[in-house]
Amino acid sequence: MLLKIDNIAKENLDDVINLCIPIQYREKKCFKEGIRVKRKWGLSMLEKYDSFGKIAYINGKPVGIVQYEPLLKERVIEIRCIFVPEEKYRRRGIGRAMLLNLIDEMRKPKIYFQNNKPYALVTYAFQTSAGYPQHLFYSKMGFKRVVKDDPYLLYYPLKEGYVYRKTKEKYIPQKEDRGKALIFYDPFCPWCMFFVDKMREALREIVPNIAIRIINEFEEKEEVEKRGTIYNCIINGKPIKTFVWDKEKFREEVLNALRNDY
Repeated sequence: MLLKIDNIAKENLDDVINLCIPIQYREKKCFKEGIRVKRKWGLSMLEKYDSFGKIAYINGKPVGIVQYEPLLKERVIEIRCIFVPEEKYRRRGIGRAMLLNLIDEMRKPKIYFQNNKPYALVTYAFQTSAGYPQHLFYSKMGFKRVVKDDPYLLYYPLKEGYVYRKTKEKYIPQKEDRGKALIFYDPFCPWCMFFVDKMREALREIVPNIAIRIINEFEEKEEVEKRGTIYNCIINGKPIKTFVWDKEKFREEVLNALRNDY
């Protein structure tokens, strides 16, 4: 097994995108749009930061990625995802090799941190239905809990003695959101437009006549910042905390948001 790890660059951006979407889905409208917005986001990230992750190849075949985003105000690197899609390549040390490669790179000064070294790597190790639990993987790699009772919010200090403290944010309701639905999506994932479609479909069933606005979190940062902590969906100025997969609870939250004023 010849394992090679490269920085994500323009030359391999399509490999990165295609790793995330099975070939049988790529011609569907929502995934074609997801690929388009991911490519646009990726090119912007490459222009701004030179790279935004690592891609692993085995004998020339792309098999895994780790993606990150520098958080400039905090001077840390946020790992957005680490992913080895095919079962046959899991538990073969690919994720570990990518993460070690990233850790080594982030021990060096970065131009986007004014030639300083980042303080830490941070991540939210969200649960997935496939593969080894992410939070256990990160813990084995030396990541620490940010909060004692939260096993998923983790950090890896790159500066001796550094302790990461997450900036506390709260949701800030906006009067302009009353009577409307807002759907936020993050173009770092090419599945984003699939999830947008699912939320839009669900809302059309629950409240057929509601005005729906779709917001790209990367391109419309001001819309994100003025609302503080955001959620995938906001109805009548209230955040919907249930994801659309839980149809009954999602419906209940949406209807409650419409019944109640601020």
